[in-house]
This record gives sequence, C-alpha cells and structure tokens, in this order.
Amino acid sequence: MRQHLYVISDLHLGGDPAEDGTAGFQICPPATQKILAIFIDGLPAATKETNTRLVIAGDIVDFLAEEPFADFTEDETAALAKFHNIVKNTKPVWESLRRFVGEKRGALTLMLGNHDIELSLPSLREALHTELGEGRVEFIYDNEAFTVGPVLIEHGNRFDAWNAVPHGALRRVRSQLSRRLPVSPKFPTLPGSRLVVEVMNGLKKDFHFIDLLKPEKAGALPVAAALGAGGVRDVWKFFVNFSQTWFSDYDETTGEPKNQERIAAGGSPMRISAKDQEFYNLAQELLPGGERISIVGELSDKARREALFKAMRKMADTHREAYAIDHEDEEYLKPIQHAASKGWQVVVYGHTHLAKRKKEGNALYLNTGTWADLMRMPDEVWQDDANKAREALYAFVDDLFANRLDAWRRSLPTYAHIELDDNLAVKHADVYFASDDEAITSEGIWQRLKGEVTSG
Repeated sequence: MRQHLYVISDLHLGGDPAEDGTAGFQICPPATQKILAIFIDGLPAATKETNTRLVIAGDIVDFLAEEPFADFTEDETAALAKFHNIVKNTKPVWESLRRFVGEKRGALTLMLGNHDIELSLPSLREALHTELGEGRVEFIYDNEAFTVGPVLIEHGNRFDAWNAVPHGALRRVRSQLSRRLPVSPKFPTLPGSRLVVEVMNGLKKDFHFIDLLKPEKAGALPVAAALGAGGVRDVWKFFVNFSQTWFSDYDETTGEPKNQERIAAGGSPMRISAKDQEFYNLAQELLPGGERISIVGELSDKARREALFKAMRKMADTHREAYAIDHEDEEYLKPIQHAASKGWQVVVYGHTHLAKRKKEGNALYLNTGTWADLMRMPDEVWQDDANKAREALYAFVDDLFANRLDAWRRSLPTYAHIELDDNLAVKHADVYFASDDEAITSEGIWQRLKGEVTSG
C-alpha cells in the first residue's frame, strides 16, 4: 500500500482576541484557522491502494496563551476548561479533523510539543479523542518519534535547551493524576514557558508583535528588555540554574541529550549557546542603568523606542538569516546529521516556526514551519545607504510600538508532503506553501512576508 504523509506542526490554536478586535493572543487567528480547515478538507481520502496520514507534529494548541496564564496547568479541571475554550474558539479546525478521520478514513497522528504539554494528562487525552470522534487516531506523547519506513518525524524541541520537556517528570505527574493523587513534587517549569508567561505575555497586551518576530527564545530577551519588561535577568538566571538542576549535557558529536530521560542525577550543566549568551548580553545593555526594572511604565516612550531600535538593528542579520530555507542552527543540525548516519532518509522537525529544506549527508531535512503568524523587517534595513536603512528601521519600530502591524504581520502556513511507494521507499518529499501548494524557496518566503504573493 502506498503512503501519503502530510505533516504540519505549530498550529498554536488558542488565546483570546484583543478588546479592539485585533488578534491579541491568537497567533493563529480565525482567517488562518479557516485556511487550515480548507487544507485538511482538501487532503485525499484513504483508499484500498493508498493510505493518507496527517501528522500534526506538536504545539497543536497553546495552553500558554490561555488565561489564567501558567507555565504548566497541572490541575486537570483547569486544563480541561482551557482545552474546551480553545476548541470552542477554533471549531472549524476540529470539525475538519473529524471529517478527515471519519468520512475520509484518513489516519491522524498527533504529537506532543512544548506549548501543549497538558494534552498528555489522562483526562485531556480522553477529551482530545472525544473531540476527534471515531477513526484512526493515535497520540504520541511520551518522547517517542513517529516513524514510517525511512522517515523520522518529531517536534524538535528536545534539542532546544529552553524548551526540552523533562518526560520523566511528566510521566510521574500523569501517574499521580491517574490515581487521583496530589502532584508532588511540582512539574518543573520549562525556561521557555517561563519566558512566555512571565515576560512576553505581560508585554503582549501592549505590544502585539512580541511573539511574532524571529528568532525566539533568547532572541526575545533584548526586545523585552528594550520595552522595559521586568524579569529578563530573572528568566536568564532561571534558565542557567534549570540547566544545572534538571538537564544533562548534549553530546558534542550527535547533538543528542546524554541523559535520555532529560533528568540529570548529578546536575551537570547543559550547553548554553554562544548565540543565546550574545542575546542576553545585548538585553543587559538595554536594561536602563544595568538594573532590572519591574514595570513597563518606568521607561519613557522615547527611551523604549530608542532601545527597541538598537535591539532590532543588532538582530537584523539574524532575523533575515532565519528565513533562509537552507540555514539551520547547529543545535538541530547535529541531531539531523546523526539521524542520517543511522539510515534515516527524511528527517522532519517543527518547533522553530521556520520552514526548511536542507540536505544533510544522505538525509533530507524538512521543517514544517508554522500556522502561527510571522513578521518581517523592511528590506531597506539591509541596503547600503546607512541613512535610509536607519530611517526604515525607525519607521518599522514606530509601527511596532503603535501596534500598526498590518504591513508586517503575515500568515505563512506550510506543510510537508512525503510519498512512499509500496515498499516504503521515499518517492518524493518536500515542504509547500499551503496557500498555493508551491514548493518553498527562501525568496518565496520573503516575498510572501512582504505581501507580494497572495493565496492562489
């Protein structure tokens, strides 16, 4: 039987719109949800000769965007309430998934990410299956990858020092909850989740762009510092301490965590990348007087604009590089190369929100990108005329500061399609724009982020 695999990730369904009617905490707004439902409805039905499988490789929903904000909602009643609220506000997507597994007899594989950890809890898994209805549905939530033939698929967050889930601790939480026992000790907070909840969510109410720019994680620290967010230093210290307490180091050759349970017995420190350190150093420069400030209002608008300009100017090249489809950070390249050495021919990640296609050894690496909105800086930032570049960047910063995002915020949903023959040999594999089914290119991504290409 031939196999058609369609892989998407990072839907980030959830969050409430702003009071002014803009997207607010919805980084996958209703218009994109409609595109997603149309995409799912357009998948071919399974037949006797062909199996159609949709893999949603993590961050299906976004508990971090649901109020009351928490880095992890361990109370199942509260987590269920958040899940049901997400479903209520994103119904077209769930209805299309029900049609896919019911009417089209398609196979659906769901994978856990780092923004939807709560989906692994016992009552949440039951609610998820109830919502999807009868059909071929499987949910992979215990740190396994999904594999078929020579294809390896996973979310990708386990290689990310900020967002790798300690699955040993999560198994303990599920074990306790399944027996109606109190959760003790608490599930450890992920540094990336703390950054979102304690720093970025507070800023997002006033600055809607904060989680749409790339790169994220430590890259968000200088932007947050520029806007006057409290807690930047605290989050960084927490990240460093967390790595020493909970995580083992990563193998320098393979990029794999040395302790597969993600929990280190002796507290050996996790690697902290030079890029992360550079972003934090920049954040420290932008904190006024070198002191941590506790509320946004302590900085004048003029001071925040100037600091934001400085942050954007220093991050510009990294921002543009992020959208090159053949560029990937070292933390992901090493495990991809290791997977290739083990015989995997196609390796698929999500997590970064950046669509990729890159040959590594004998393996083709694909990143499925995201269905959350993205943003770009203006082209003029990189031109030779320094004065024009500075003017363009100032204008961009002014728009960000005033939440005039229509010229910059874009929906750029992408998906991977992998075709395998009857012997499970790879016949075809690539990543496509969902709007027109064109194969991704770096120029195509940039044109779409500029609004020069619209959906077909």
